[in-house]
Amino acid sequence: MIRKTDPQTIAPYLTDGSNFSGGSADEVIIPESVDELIIFLKSNDRPITIAGAGTGVTASCIPESGLIISLERFVELGNIINASVDVGPAVSLAQLNDYLEPSQYFYPPNPTESLASIGGTLATNASGARSYKYGATRDYVLEADIVLADGRALSLSRGDTIDQPLKFSDGSEESFPEISYTSPKCKNAAGYYVRPGMDWLDLFIGSDGTLGIVTRIRLKLLPRPASFISGVLFFESEEASWHLVSSIRNSDDKFINPCSLEYFDRRSLDRLKNKFEDIPLDAESALFFENDINLQEEYDLALEAWFDYLNGKGVLLDDSWFAQKPNDLKRFHEFRHTIPVMLNEENSRLGRIKIGTDMAVSDSHLLDVMRFYKGELLKKDIDYVIFGHLGDNHLHINLLPETHQIDQAHDIYNILVKQILEWNGTVSAEHGIGKLKKNYFSQMVGESSLEELRSIKKMFDPNLFLGRGNIL
Repeated sequence: MIRKTDPQTIAPYLTDGSNFSGGSADEVIIPESVDELIIFLKSNDRPITIAGAGTGVTASCIPESGLIISLERFVELGNIINASVDVGPAVSLAQLNDYLEPSQYFYPPNPTESLASIGGTLATNASGARSYKYGATRDYVLEADIVLADGRALSLSRGDTIDQPLKFSDGSEESFPEISYTSPKCKNAAGYYVRPGMDWLDLFIGSDGTLGIVTRIRLKLLPRPASFISGVLFFESEEASWHLVSSIRNSDDKFINPCSLEYFDRRSLDRLKNKFEDIPLDAESALFFENDINLQEEYDLALEAWFDYLNGKGVLLDDSWFAQKPNDLKRFHEFRHTIPVMLNEENSRLGRIKIGTDMAVSDSHLLDVMRFYKGELLKKDIDYVIFGHLGDNHLHINLLPETHQIDQAHDIYNILVKQILEWNGTVSAEHGIGKLKKNYFSQMVGESSLEELRSIKKMFDPNLFLGRGNIL
């Protein structure tokens, strides 16, 4: 076991993508085996924060006090067996994808940050652009080995439901408490996942490192598609792109079945023109789409189906981009990932903060929520950019206030949250709650539900050692 106590060696563990400041830890513990971890936990009496790759944006891995446990030595990659693979929690998405590249399989979840650890993506139930078709991390976790704060260990598999007691390696058991709270039905990464008859495994996925320490994960893989049809569609209005997504959902054409539908508003395109000069001048919005093709011989039929389908739907077809070769697909992915990078660079250059949303609603409210966002944002003289997962009704509103506008920006955020909750939406669809969105999560579930969720927390961590300050 490696132990770090020098403040200079601890400092790199006190940051993540949120730029949250004020974290503090006495020590970093780096176990080199599960046995070492268990032995340490059985005698530990300090709060614990689990360190991942530091790519999260809600400060969940930044401790308020106590110690940090880093699982950076847990980087095993097992053999591919029965369309699944065992991975250590510190394996990154990039490492997993490289490992799978020579095989016939792929791992569908593709969060923007390829350096994110698999353990971190499990902790937040991360998703990515392809979640429209393929879902989130939860849909691909088959098994997990978990160690609780007191050193008890358990192995969970699909089919181990909360209707049956949870059995630990020391022979002890726990039963799921009787609670009325259930998670929203839209895309969601806010708080503990709770549904009647669910698997115990689902409780730990998205728990922000507050219930247990995951030491092994078995992931489900899917056969790799033969190819992808992909493109960037430009529109003569913003509403035209919104309506296209609604139309796609209702299409019964077998070839109109995208896995990604990513949105960019006019303000996104204005910035992207600095790098992608061939963006049409009259484009008011854009959609990046991908459609996986299982049989290569169907590629031309599918491409023709897309062209026919897009006719008359407000798409600037002559000016839109369609992939003709592998480099095109790479360029389109670069297009998709560039805007958040540009905003971060812009904010850094101007000394400006970004206040970003991660909210989502159900399909029935797509047009409502887009019109609501635009209406509220135009009421204030604050710069903003909208992009994100339109197929999931999950947009990232990036408020870019000047220093004197920060309070106004928070007021706008609160107005957006209030309406999203009236539509039974979520305050976090992919980033998690962490330390930064607890107030919004409290509004979302209410005090009585918070108490129910605290009872779950206390069942696994009665001393409240794990992930202190996260979620609850």
